[in-house]
Amino acid sequence: MEGWCQQMEQETKDNQLTEEVLGKIRSAVGSAQLLMSQKFQQFRGLCDQNLNLSANPRPTAQDLAGFWDLLQLSIEDISLKFDELYHLKSNDWQLADSPEKKVNLKLDSAGREEAAPPVPKKPSKAKVAAGREKAGQPDPSTDKQRQEARKRLMAAKRAASVRQNSATESADSIEIYVPEAQTRL
Repeated sequence: MEGWCQQMEQETKDNQLTEEVLGKIRSAVGSAQLLMSQKFQQFRGLCDQNLNLSANPRPTAQDLAGFWDLLQLSIEDISLKFDELYHLKSNDWQLADSPEKKVNLKLDSAGREEAAPPVPKKPSKAKVAAGREKAGQPDPSTDKQRQEARKRLMAAKRAASVRQNSATESADSIEIYVPEAQTRL
């Protein structure tokens, strides 16, 4: 990721890029740097805490797995952002959906030009899948896997939240019982 960031920062210096492309580069580089400087360090700290038997609270292996799932989603997102940037680079930094769209013209009965309505075409499923691969988009099976991973992650987050809330509640409601014999003088 560090290499990706350095390469994209160099591209911004070497090329005259549009503000929109620069925004995409800043977003990808910023996300990657945040992940590396904070989230990975946080995960390392949790791992160290888990290995320390005297740590209180001590994260469980399940907590670490849930946090790692979060990191995996971030890594995938950042990877897709950089894939898009490399695709843009190979296309001479031209966005696929440029505002300059071709307009079909036709002549009306008086010989004047008028814009013809676009004819929608339905691409075949094979072309759609091939287009996704070229654009760096996942195929539907990968999409389904990602959705399942997100569901598991949300379940893990809810479980961790419930555990944390119950631990907080029990810590807040500590009662001290004093045997009756000690209360009399």
